[in-house]
Amino acid sequence: MNAASRPRGKTMKAEENDLLTRTDAGTAMGELMREFWMPALLSKELPAPDAPPARVRLLGEDLVAFRDSSGRVGLLDAFCPHRRAELYFGRNEAGGLRCIYHGWKFDAGGRCVDVPTDSCTPAQMQRLSTTAYPTQERGGIVWAWMGKGEPHALPPAMAFTVVPGEHTYVSKCLMRCNYLQALEGSIDYSHISFLHKEGETSSDVFGIGDMIRYSDEDGRPTLFAERTDYGLQIGARRDAGAENAYWRVARWLLPCFVIVPTAPGNVSRINLFIPINDENCWWYRIRWHQDRPLTAAELDSYRDVGEDYAPLVPGSYLPRGSRENDYLQDRALQRRASFTGIRSAQLQDLAVQESQGRVHDRSREKLMPSDMPIAQCRRMLLEAVRSHQSERQLPPSASRPELFGGYAFAVTRPRRMTFDEVRSSL
Repeated sequence: MNAASRPRGKTMKAEENDLLTRTDAGTAMGELMREFWMPALLSKELPAPDAPPARVRLLGEDLVAFRDSSGRVGLLDAFCPHRRAELYFGRNEAGGLRCIYHGWKFDAGGRCVDVPTDSCTPAQMQRLSTTAYPTQERGGIVWAWMGKGEPHALPPAMAFTVVPGEHTYVSKCLMRCNYLQALEGSIDYSHISFLHKEGETSSDVFGIGDMIRYSDEDGRPTLFAERTDYGLQIGARRDAGAENAYWRVARWLLPCFVIVPTAPGNVSRINLFIPINDENCWWYRIRWHQDRPLTAAELDSYRDVGEDYAPLVPGSYLPRGSRENDYLQDRALQRRASFTGIRSAQLQDLAVQESQGRVHDRSREKLMPSDMPIAQCRRMLLEAVRSHQSERQLPPSASRPELFGGYAFAVTRPRRMTFDEVRSSL
């Protein structure tokens, strides 16, 4: 579908906006998302067996994660079912998490295995169990299944989850906004010519070289979006000289994952936008290379916060830049050498997406043809949530983890090639 031939986009109704942005338990979108494996936390947040537990909030639920003596990760209701004391303060010992209030102990599956204050029969012990969600570790992330019954399939088979660990860098940071506006920023391919522009050119923080020149020479990309079983394949075409076109071909993986275009042979990238609650989300930002370990220079550029990553408050996943300090904007830098005056691409995204409000009101937008992929994404999400709400039908990707694999590309091709021809050439 070509954005250039489309009229201005249709504004969402307020009730449709609510349907897509509310993700707590009992909401339609929240119930749909629980049919997919979701990142709960980084594996390194539970660094060793019997290490201290970690607080987790996911899809509006307060949880506690711990790694037991065998290395298995448990993800439980945050509060002991006895008197509702917080299990985060518990003792992680001998294969379970023991509440410090009265000593009740739970294993990684949520089963109550000890009640030292009372004598209980096996049947009584079974009734004292707590909510626990299945977990699996893939690609440096603890994935959780929060749906009803047993999981439909294994966690998503994203490319970064199947390469050796030294090929991958996994990070996360807090976004103080709803997951959907964060996701939409990642499939908006006209903003690159402006938000990430440094001086006279767009910044090459994405490691794809030609983006610098072509996003400046042609700030009006022609956009395409093709429905697939995993979500959308999105193409952004810019003129690249007299005979060629520069293409960025991305993948949106329903419900909230985006494989970002990079040149073949470069480090690949994926963004995961995971609802904490309606007003906050985690941005998991992953770098990986299919064929080799990441170099020391590459890792240093991610960890030391160059032009790409937002600086974090030490010892946390909270960005130092926030609305309270104007995202560390430097107005002198903005006049001299930066379109925004904000020093990292990630912080630039945080600034504009959080500025839309905690839950962006899409009923007040004025969409244009350049917003076509975003409109298509919204339409597919609405269809998916309504089908699940009315008929319990699920998108194909909910039960087919292999659909989450693959790559996204930034390439130059002859101008005569169509979107289909470009895709078939990748």
